[in-house]
Amino acid sequence: MPAQPSQSHSWVRIGPTYAAVADGKIVALVYHADARRGEVGGPGGDKATTKPAWFLVWTDEPHRHYQLSAPPATPGITRAKLEEVAYVAIAEAGKLIDDRVTRLN
Repeated sequence: MPAQPSQSHSWVRIGPTYAAVADGKIVALVYHADARRGEVGGPGGDKATTKPAWFLVWTDEPHRHYQLSAPPATPGITRAKLEEVAYVAIAEAGKLIDDRVTRLN
């Protein structure tokens, strides 16, 4: 995917995962998971299993996976629809990445 001129990053697809590259380094990954077990409600929160969703993980915080609000990929989804929902997920993540990269520079 070509980067937009106003973006601080570009995207590289690695199998089913999308990597955001800024300043020549992978800074974040976006991936879809059918289910994920983790804490809800921050530190000390309840353990919970999420429904299928897209997640963002910063490479400098690999233990924290943030759920995106983009629509999940559903069973039996067509390739075209999967690409569409993946684009929504990386667009959402892209805003977060741009904010963070701008703040760090």
